[in-house]
Amino acid sequence: MRDNTTLFLFTFRSEFVKQRPRDTEEEKSIIRSVFADMGWEVPGILERLDDVTDLYFDHISQIQMASWSMGRVALVGDAAACVSLLAGEGTGLAILEAYVLAGELYVAKGDYVIAFRNYEKRLRNLLIQKQKSAAKMLSFFAPKNKMQIALVRIALQTASIPFLLKLFFKRIIQDDIVLPEYKFHGEN
Repeated sequence: MRDNTTLFLFTFRSEFVKQRPRDTEEEKSIIRSVFADMGWEVPGILERLDDVTDLYFDHISQIQMASWSMGRVALVGDAAACVSLLAGEGTGLAILEAYVLAGELYVAKGDYVIAFRNYEKRLRNLLIQKQKSAAKMLSFFAPKNKMQIALVRIALQTASIPFLLKLFFKRIIQDDIVLPEYKFHGEN
């Protein structure tokens, strides 16, 4: 990163944390205990944890709402249907949602009740599928056992072979959605 800074992301399952840490020292203690038996570069990284002054410790979650609007307010992006850090698609999905919402408001001539209903109708199935895919990625980012760790290693090795990457991962990252073309005022 900038200024010769290195960023490390440690992800682990919530069952390792009995209660929410009270302060940075407790957060560091949890990280040390969860990753204490890891090899490779991890022991050296954990040794430097005392030098860290900028630590962000949080949990990963999804937003699953029955409706993305109430009255005259509609939500987009993570506020509407957060797929989580595990999907890595938050920005793109937020842009998609904003585009469809703006288009539906235009088509409905400002009738927000119709526009909000159509916005959700167009995107709900896609975003539910994205949330399910993200939940499946939990084992990749935070394996539960040695078997899952071995599967992650195989997946990472497979990802370095272009043919296999395309074959196995295409379904995960491909979106089967046809975006509507909204004809805004003055467009042909």
